[in-house]
Amino acid sequence: MMIRKFQKFRRVKVVVFSVVLLMFLIGKTGRGEENSYKYLKQKERFKRSSFSQFRTGLRHTIDGLEQKSDNLEAMNQNLEGRVNMLASEKDKLSKAHAQMRVKQSALENEQAKLKKKTVSLEVAYKKLSNKISVANAPKKTKSVAQKKSAIKTTKKKASTKKQVTVTTAKGKKDFRREKPEATVSLPSYPPGADEVKKPEEVKNVSSDELDIKKINERGIEYGKKGMYDAAIKEFQKVAAAEPNMANIHYNLGLAYKKKGMQSDADREFAEYERLKGQNN
Repeated sequence: MMIRKFQKFRRVKVVVFSVVLLMFLIGKTGRGEENSYKYLKQKERFKRSSFSQFRTGLRHTIDGLEQKSDNLEAMNQNLEGRVNMLASEKDKLSKAHAQMRVKQSALENEQAKLKKKTVSLEVAYKKLSNKISVANAPKKTKSVAQKKSAIKTTKKKASTKKQVTVTTAKGKKDFRREKPEATVSLPSYPPGADEVKKPEEVKNVSSDELDIKKINERGIEYGKKGMYDAAIKEFQKVAAAEPNMANIHYNLGLAYKKKGMQSDADREFAEYERLKGQNN
């Protein structure tokens, strides 16, 4: 029994030893420790093989793709930052645009108010100019009427003086019974009051005409220089003094037209045509 056991143990020992030896040999050949020359040759052949080249190329492409992906991620982050910045700028611009729209609407309202004020001021100016012209015209007519009444009174006084002198001369002729040649003394009397005042009236009329001409020429000069407001004032003075002068209405109409006051210009041109038709 003991011998059989010993033989079995010996067989097991042999098997285990052979297995260990085989494993050792297999490990050495696997690590290239048994024959390094063959291992190096196989390694060089593997490196020169197409599979090894494909694997190295695949590694390079994978590395390049990874690097590109990293670059793309960095670019994406930069673009996201720029997009955020542009969005903030867009918000700022939209706010500024809204403020500008509000300011524009306010300015438009102010412009409308100013236009209304200018229209009201123009209407008030026209009314005042008409009032001034109307106020100046009666004064002139009154002065002319006063002059005419003064002339009439002087003529009446002169005629009464003549009648008195004629009656006194007739009474003397009848009383003294002198000859007719001696009693004709009318030419020897001094001239009447109307004859005395006629040169002064002529001087006044000539001075007024000179003033009107000067004012008219001044208005024409202002119109040539482009000073239409001053020209209109001068022409209005002449028109108030001489409302029946056709040319002054024509000059005033031209000044109104140059100033842009078309309605006033049309009125003055119509007055010019009316006076021109009356004169003709």
